[in-house]
Amino acid sequence: MSLAVIVRNNFLVAVLLTCFLPAHAQGSGAGMRLNRDVLIKRLTEADKDLVFKQDTDISLLPNFVAVDANGSRAQLIGKPDELMIVKWTYVFTADEKVNLAELQKLAWFANTLGDQEGLDWFFAQLAELGKDYKKPLSEIKMFDSKRKGEISYSPKEKVLTMTFTPW
Repeated sequence: MSLAVIVRNNFLVAVLLTCFLPAHAQGSGAGMRLNRDVLIKRLTEADKDLVFKQDTDISLLPNFVAVDANGSRAQLIGKPDELMIVKWTYVFTADEKVNLAELQKLAWFANTLGDQEGLDWFFAQLAELGKDYKKPLSEIKMFDSKRKGEISYSPKEKVLTMTFTPW
């Protein structure tokens, strides 16, 4: 299965995602106005393999990390109601079905943190990646929800990362 087929299939998944999945995980604090516990609950509902554990604090902020069965890594950095970094990292494998499943999770992640605008942004970047997967990708987008998103892809390591921070 080619990357173009994966992109097309993800477009179809996007339609389903926008119809059936919630798009907000907001709390009342500063940072990105995301409540860590609510976001962890939504992420684990979407992927039962994710189990978040507290890792070494970063810049004196709590750091929660989960890795799924396919190697995707979700990371939440910040106080319970003041998340400062929310990140999803995936390393592409030779298994096309695994790649498709993980890209679907990334689409859900983009929708959860960036609403429809985040989902559209994700698929636009995925289309760019599909044009030349040997070329690095780095794209930043500011969202109305006072969040900044960044998608990056490293062809050498085959790593796709999506990060959200406050702006």
